[in-house]
Amino acid sequence: MRFLDSIIWIYIFFQSITIDSQKCWDYFPIRKADINQTYICPESMINDLVELKKTLLEVHPNPYLYQEKGKFDFAYEQAIKAASTEKTMTEFAMIVSDFINSIHDSHTNLNPRDILYMGYNRKMICPFNIVRIDSSFYLEKIYKNGLRVGTKIISFNSMSSDSLFRLSKRLCFIEGNAQDAQNEVATRLMGIVFNWVNKENKIELAYVDTTGKKGTFACPMMEVKKTKKGRGWFDEDELTYFFDEKNRGILIIKSFEAISLRSFQKEVDAFFIEVRKRQTKEIYIDLRDNKGGLIRAQEYIMSYLNYTKKNHQINYLYKRSKYDRFSLLPFYQEWQFARMAKRAYPKGIISKEFDFYKSEMGTQMNILYDYLPKNRTNQTFDGECTLIMNGFSMSASAMLAAWFKETQRGKIIGTPCMGTLSGTFGNAAVIFLENSRIPISVSTLKFTPVKYEKIELEAVQPDQRIEYKLDDLIFHRDPVFQILQIRLPQKFK
Repeated sequence: MRFLDSIIWIYIFFQSITIDSQKCWDYFPIRKADINQTYICPESMINDLVELKKTLLEVHPNPYLYQEKGKFDFAYEQAIKAASTEKTMTEFAMIVSDFINSIHDSHTNLNPRDILYMGYNRKMICPFNIVRIDSSFYLEKIYKNGLRVGTKIISFNSMSSDSLFRLSKRLCFIEGNAQDAQNEVATRLMGIVFNWVNKENKIELAYVDTTGKKGTFACPMMEVKKTKKGRGWFDEDELTYFFDEKNRGILIIKSFEAISLRSFQKEVDAFFIEVRKRQTKEIYIDLRDNKGGLIRAQEYIMSYLNYTKKNHQINYLYKRSKYDRFSLLPFYQEWQFARMAKRAYPKGIISKEFDFYKSEMGTQMNILYDYLPKNRTNQTFDGECTLIMNGFSMSASAMLAAWFKETQRGKIIGTPCMGTLSGTFGNAAVIFLENSRIPISVSTLKFTPVKYEKIELEAVQPDQRIEYKLDDLIFHRDPVFQILQIRLPQKFK
């Protein structure tokens, strides 16, 4: 008996050693652990991937639109294979990103900034922005401005600029085949990605300054949680405008994600009222860095530019799920929608929406919206209009650019946007993987202009391509406004 008891105690002892030495977690402790050092167990990762694939197929309107099913399935198989051994949270996030980016939908993605925030909230980081010019990388902005703008950056600690760019591009979303836009966005992500993957307690930048002198710079650090408060590192929603000395109107729209649609519309009204009052003949609409937002906000701009009064015809591809726009309506709005739909039935678009609302989960339905966008002043502008865009012009901004191109409303300048002539996905819902707690955005809608039954994969191209040059960066010049000879008022600088 004593011998048996001894055997049991020896077994328990060695089991306790095994348990204590186990490196992986079943669940990631958000904001309490280092994402680069904390390991997730294979079973937990595989369960997350299985659930992610299931959710994508249940929620996404068409995950095979831009890429064939075989490539999606292959990406999933590769993800499962990679997750068969324990991985750090960082490694698993990259596995997840590789899988969902196989869809080529900019609204279905993993945001590197979210992963950075998931880790230990006292992690020390150094915020910086990089610009890629002629395959080299230059500093645009850095915490506490300790290094001159326009300095060429060779490496970050032991990681070369080229290696960091390739990693950022791996983690960057893409819409269709918008490669130029992806490169632009990936470059802007380099600061976030490096601060995420950096395992050292320092960040040293090897550089070559504008005189050709080489050196290293120890970047000052701050706690990651402090960047959530803004501090000038993240664009704020805004709509501004001004008129230059040539009486040209410049409308700058940083986002269509209006906190108040009515306030947004009032600002747009004010601009076009001033255009009419001044008898302005030429306007510019700047959508650079506008990542989209409300379709109704975008269409309100369109209502002023559509002087031919031609109806806007667009197909909405819905898939019924617990994340679609009708499932997520607050109780009162859902009751109000059903009440109005029953009164109108079977007439109007609302009746088609009601049919979809009553359908079973998993049902796909294409609804044509055919209407004339209107504004509260009942006015349109028929003068010369130029649209300015870049790689960050996506979602609703890309849809406006596509309409602008298709109708030949005016000239487009800048760089290719993150969207195609055949519309975009949108109305993304956020899901959290059960074990890793990684947040994933998943599209629930596809917007397609009626004319484009065949899907276009290439990005909307500008008529005149204008990119940053090194002198523009060093002397804080806007290359587009420089060529157009538009002077920014002091308050915009």
